[in-house]
Amino acid sequence: MDPLAPVADPRTKALEILRAVENGAFADALIEEARPALSPRDRAFLLELVYGTLRNRSRLDWALDHLSSQPVSSTDPWTRNLLRLGAYQILFLDRVPVSAAVNTSVELAKQRGRKTGYVNGLLRNLDRRREGVPWPGPEDPVKRLSVLYSHPDWLLRRWISRYGLETTEEALRQNNLRAPLVIRTNSLKTTRSALTALLIEQGAEVRETRYAPSALEILSSPGLSALPAFQVGLFMVQDEAAQLIALMLGAAPDDAVLDACAAPGGKATHLAEIMENRGRITALDIDAGRLNRIRENSRRLGAAIIEPVKADASKYEQGRYDRVLIDAPCSGLGVLRRHPDGRWNKTESDILGRCRTQAAILENCAGLLKPGGSLVYATCTTEPEENEQIIESFLSASDRTFVLDDPRPLLPQAAHHLVDSRGFLRTFPAAPDMDGFFGARLIRAG
Repeated sequence: MDPLAPVADPRTKALEILRAVENGAFADALIEEARPALSPRDRAFLLELVYGTLRNRSRLDWALDHLSSQPVSSTDPWTRNLLRLGAYQILFLDRVPVSAAVNTSVELAKQRGRKTGYVNGLLRNLDRRREGVPWPGPEDPVKRLSVLYSHPDWLLRRWISRYGLETTEEALRQNNLRAPLVIRTNSLKTTRSALTALLIEQGAEVRETRYAPSALEILSSPGLSALPAFQVGLFMVQDEAAQLIALMLGAAPDDAVLDACAAPGGKATHLAEIMENRGRITALDIDAGRLNRIRENSRRLGAAIIEPVKADASKYEQGRYDRVLIDAPCSGLGVLRRHPDGRWNKTESDILGRCRTQAAILENCAGLLKPGGSLVYATCTTEPEENEQIIESFLSASDRTFVLDDPRPLLPQAAHHLVDSRGFLRTFPAAPDMDGFFGARLIRAG
């Protein structure tokens, strides 16, 4: 065993995760898997290393390429990711001494990639010449933004065409910040004000959020899962945008509700709270393993009216419902701040590939809604092909009995400006403190 291995363990694990992400793995799942073996300090360092490197990957590659005799992309995967990891520490982490960043990178290079001289020389050169790196200029705005904010070119072209250059750059800047940690008060057991006081007593720093009436932002804590308030089910982690989607449905006690794509149960448990634990919520998911997440969250929160069911939402035919919620599987381009690996493992073709599934789920589940009932279609993506175009295509069929409905009466006043003239809710890029969600509320005439 290398004597430096215990010191470098978060770096070793970060390197392994970055390498796996290049092969299509999900960073957050691998980080969660690594957590039990690390101290709280090392967990935080691992999170910083992985997400920071992913959020700045294009910028790191550009700087390294400027000083390297060959493009970083042409070297082996271990060396490539090791260089990015070391460069991130040098350029962005003031509390990490450059000597520590370089020396631990060289030690890791002895185990992975074996190019110790190349790694040592390039990282030391980067430290000496960091101020002289020539970044892309305004003559090529897509390249400039792509490098400086580390987003793929194809996505930038889409956003610039819709939002303009200035708004897009601000959205990219926000996307590179750490996502806020927001929780939803479990109204079955407490109130937001009571939970605020209790969390402060238990060592957390919190504040009320702007949009969702049950939401609190955790500014600091001794660890969420360690808080007694979490263990007894007084809250669930859920972004404000996702909380607005459940409010749009207009569910009421004694309703029969279908949550068509329910795992891990955030919106299903929210609906159970809105319904005061009265009625029935059928929570579908195609993955049996993910149904366990719904069961676990339901038990902890005391949401007794949720029935998890393994089923394909595009084919499910059981029952008739007063409300239907479709949080459709999507490209996830509205949550790149929270999942920065998505920038590098998604392509433009993924958008069109998702559309067929989204349309099939909407078509099928709409048929299960009772006359007079409400349906909410939602995604956490920014692209019109997955959002308004799905709704417009669905409504254009000549035999439709569905109409768009204005969701603003169901939303807090602060969120009304997020709904456009057609009735579509969009949190991106208008509300950068929230995830990028889309929502549409439909009523079945009857």
